[in-house]
Amino acid sequence: MATIEETDEDAADAPARRKPARLLLRNRDYTGWWIGETVSQYGSALSTVAYPLLILAATGSAAQAGVVTAASSIGLLATMLIGGALADRFSRRTLLIAGPLIQAVVVGTVVLAVATGHVSVLYVAAVGFVQGMVGGASGAAAFATLRRVVPQEQLPTAFAQMQGRTMAVRLAGPTSGGFLFGIARWVPFLGDALSFLLSAGGAALIRRPLGPDPEELTPHELVFGAIAEGFRYIRGNAYLRFLTAWAALANATMSGLNLLVIVLIHDRHGSAVLIGAVTSLGAAGGLIGAFLSRRIAQRVKGRLLVIAVSWMAAGVIAGLAFIPNPWLIGLLLALLMVLIAPLNVVFSTYEARSIPDALMGRVSSAIDFGAASIRWAGPLGAGWLAASCGATWATLVFGGVQGGIAISTLIARGLYVLNEPIDEVVAEA
Repeated sequence: MATIEETDEDAADAPARRKPARLLLRNRDYTGWWIGETVSQYGSALSTVAYPLLILAATGSAAQAGVVTAASSIGLLATMLIGGALADRFSRRTLLIAGPLIQAVVVGTVVLAVATGHVSVLYVAAVGFVQGMVGGASGAAAFATLRRVVPQEQLPTAFAQMQGRTMAVRLAGPTSGGFLFGIARWVPFLGDALSFLLSAGGAALIRRPLGPDPEELTPHELVFGAIAEGFRYIRGNAYLRFLTAWAALANATMSGLNLLVIVLIHDRHGSAVLIGAVTSLGAAGGLIGAFLSRRIAQRVKGRLLVIAVSWMAAGVIAGLAFIPNPWLIGLLLALLMVLIAPLNVVFSTYEARSIPDALMGRVSSAIDFGAASIRWAGPLGAGWLAASCGATWATLVFGGVQGGIAISTLIARGLYVLNEPIDEVVAEA
């Protein structure tokens, strides 16, 4: 595995790493883009609850709700690797603007379908698949752009703020989505479509070059060659190999758990508003975790954090199966999200600071592809298990899967690199 080294220039810049977070907010390119992405995430949070509720209302089938939820993940996988190659070969600015515009049009068709009463599982799943494809094609450009608009010493702060934004949106979005769905089923999807337009606007306001720079391009390099280069880089890094495999299993588990929570409450005759509120309660824990994530990441060694969070998550997921009260389910979700937020900051910071800019798109997309490779299986498995043996037993199965993930953290050699303090992580030589 390549070693992590600090140059004399990096040592001289050490005092700059202690700049307060408020300096990052003075970065106009970052702030404008951050606001656009925040609005877009809020719109997506509206439809996150609305899609399964729409299918449950139309068919009453948890299995079909799982199919629709999985469609977006499958579409994402279909283009994610190509998107990474595009981000290192073509204008990242164009990708960041065109992607949300296409998604706005696609979601707009759902508004019309729901408003006119022409809803089918096949059509809604197709829309989710197309949304996923567009997101996969443009997603790597976003990660590469972050490296361009945020100084390396401020990346931990940026990722902590992004975690806070994500959790704040999850806090407000599902409740709003459930409430708006109760007013009219098409309203949450309209909000999602409009939010994509604002996301494109935020990207358009970035002034600095986003790359790739001419000297970073490999003449006549084929797309598949660029994709292979990303996987070769991961193969040579023990930590990135572990991260990719760990994230794949964890994402599938959490994706299925999200559907199981909705089904658990729905089976107990909970309303759409209650489902949204419980989901938001879980996000409140994530908001607290995001607020504490920078401090936790600085004080707890990364390897210990990964091990502890993995085991605690297994206990929380298993506990959800035995909780009859929806609000107690929300409290357990909140505890789970408190634990996950600091972990995401550690993972994201090391990834962003250790990958060369010229390879950022293809390597980050290869990691994301691996992490999302079986995410679709989570909701499909959760829906099938819930329909076959009930949501309680399905939740216990998912707790067991998370227990297996926790065991892997005890024996993974790639995790030892996380014993390096997060503020001392720099790009590999």
